[in-house]
Amino acid sequence: MIPDRPFPFIASRKELRNVALHVLEGAVPDDWYGYVFLNTAAGTVNSDGLPYKRTLPNGQANQEYASPLINGDGYVIRFDFNHGGQVVVNTSLLCPPCYHADVATSPLCNPADNRFWRYAFRSFGLARISPLLGTRNQLNTAFLPFRLQDNEWRMLATFDAGRPFEIDPATLECITPIGENTFWHSGLPPFMRQPFEMVLTTAHPVYDPETREVFSVNFTKTTKALMQATTIFAWNLETLDELEEELERKVEGWLNRDIEIDLVEEVEEALHKIRKAIEKRPVVSRWLHKLQNWWYRFVGHLYSSRNKVYLVRWTGQKRPEAWEVTDQQGRSIEIRHNMHQLGFSKDYLVLGDTNFKFSFDIMLNNPFPHNPKIDAFFRKLLSGVMADYSTVYLIDRRTLKPGAKKVKAKRVRIPSETVHFSVNYDNPEGKVTIHTAHNCSACPAEWLRPYDTEKISGKPVKEELYGLIAVGQMDIGKIGKCVIDAEKGVFLEEESRFLHIEEDPTGAHTWAVGLYTYRDMLSPEKNVEDIRYVYWQSYGLSQERLTSFIYKLYDSPERQRLLPVEDILEKTKQGAPFVLFCVDTGQMKAVDAYCFDEGTYMWSLQFVPRREPTPGLHPQQDGYILCTVLPYREGRYTSETWIFDAAKLAQGPIARLGHPELLFGFTIHSVWVPEANEVTNPPYCLDIKSDYLPMLKGIKRRKHRQAITQLFEEYVFPHEYGKRKR
Repeated sequence: MIPDRPFPFIASRKELRNVALHVLEGAVPDDWYGYVFLNTAAGTVNSDGLPYKRTLPNGQANQEYASPLINGDGYVIRFDFNHGGQVVVNTSLLCPPCYHADVATSPLCNPADNRFWRYAFRSFGLARISPLLGTRNQLNTAFLPFRLQDNEWRMLATFDAGRPFEIDPATLECITPIGENTFWHSGLPPFMRQPFEMVLTTAHPVYDPETREVFSVNFTKTTKALMQATTIFAWNLETLDELEEELERKVEGWLNRDIEIDLVEEVEEALHKIRKAIEKRPVVSRWLHKLQNWWYRFVGHLYSSRNKVYLVRWTGQKRPEAWEVTDQQGRSIEIRHNMHQLGFSKDYLVLGDTNFKFSFDIMLNNPFPHNPKIDAFFRKLLSGVMADYSTVYLIDRRTLKPGAKKVKAKRVRIPSETVHFSVNYDNPEGKVTIHTAHNCSACPAEWLRPYDTEKISGKPVKEELYGLIAVGQMDIGKIGKCVIDAEKGVFLEEESRFLHIEEDPTGAHTWAVGLYTYRDMLSPEKNVEDIRYVYWQSYGLSQERLTSFIYKLYDSPERQRLLPVEDILEKTKQGAPFVLFCVDTGQMKAVDAYCFDEGTYMWSLQFVPRREPTPGLHPQQDGYILCTVLPYREGRYTSETWIFDAAKLAQGPIARLGHPELLFGFTIHSVWVPEANEVTNPPYCLDIKSDYLPMLKGIKRRKHRQAITQLFEEYVFPHEYGKRKR
């Protein structure tokens, strides 16, 4: 019996071992094989899973209430298809060193030892931060399988704001971070020295099985918005009740103002007065003085002297190779949004400035999440509109010279915003083909908050949706097949094609295009020369998910859009369900689809091949699609895993699976691999203590340096990494 619940986004942190899923309907295929690894965020050390409760056990307001669902510890679910008619599941929390510091400093997890309470982590927007320890590397986004010279099947867990971490495919334990701390550049200003630095990288590094190279990026970003957020972050470092009270009084008069420069100046003047009032607190005074000087110098302007992008190549060494990426004139590259996605072909690397605001500004745009009035004001002040185009940088892999410090890239503009893409490995005549997902006039980095209202009805957003990414669509999404002349750095408009579907005989649509999968996506064995069949998810349209805030953020008539705003509102009133569909990229046409029932959510999807080929069937359709689904029946939700025949989506799921102990809500990226054996200790495995001692020595104030070092000695260093002796 699967327990049902009134809220869809309930998740467990319980570690399951060899649990056979129950077959709720249909039959499990007996001709598939391998494993699917699926990543998701499962709440914090304080929350015991999801949802984030309104109050703490002692009755106090919970600061984490209504936090984004994607801000939480990584929780891996591994599906095993090697048991005949059964699917066996193992799950585990992913626990890098910062996890243990989070547990140690939490007043809820460690109430008996309050020596380190001042260093506790808190959830700030999309990040979890301790003002003096740094930023959590939550490892909750994606996986990358790879093989190096030892030929073992290995796995990386990834996150946009932290080093990739190798995990054991069999035990699911964390083994080692990739690259020493001192190798990576911090995404924070240099005066903010913390042991757990915020490393701005990509959640989607890539691995080429032909050359056995892993490529990633590391970028630093300095903008007006970042410094505004940094200032606000500083107010909260040594939080004072009177500071919040004073801000709340000020916000009363600011909330109904347009965000103009005079308001920015007025906010800063208020900060100046507050700083004067608390100058007797030396630590607070020094922080505010430094950050206020930065504000005055750069407010209203972008500054590029410290905008850097580094391409990282790793082949199993303790210290990876790195090149600063420049444009053709040798100037540093400035990233506007984020580098969530990378891609590669035989001769080129594709670095995306993707339309996902996972950076310091969006992480810290709710400094007082428990105070709706202040939170709403600063979201209005700091939230930026994402561009209606995307930028990619193409690097010729043949120009990567060992020992060189820089490499040049060609900048190409794609005429629509995108977060995810994949690249054909074949690049004939220097032409690179990129398959793109276009989330048009949508904002996956925003989330639904308790003070949000539905645009159409004016009603408050339902509590069950708090924390969900704001997937209300302000234009119809698109699927792209973009062709670029990599030698010239030119987008070939005549050879590129875009598909948008309002309605289709198959039932497919592109309202809020989401995740996708195809055969051998991220394969550690082979590259896909030509991606022919791609399986897509679209979120659909719902009045409940389109908020007044998102509407106002993206209603500008100056935005490039396919449909006018008025039509979007009308379509949203009509609604559209979640849909799973297949696109033939040769024709750029939907060829098969399945529409989910109203109220049902479908999140992750993964192609799983058959063990033996089926005669007459294209190999990229010869398999199954595994989906995580939250069906809504009789007023309740359940967590289920559905299996579709990849060549017969319209026939519906051939099996529905579930288990009372496997509870998930919002799941994210996944990958299929043929093997998941326990690996040996790799030669690049870092000694965690040696890796963090330089970071601890960099803490400027002696009092904090001594206390934090003691924290590490007692709670972080005793946890073993690498492969334990058994």
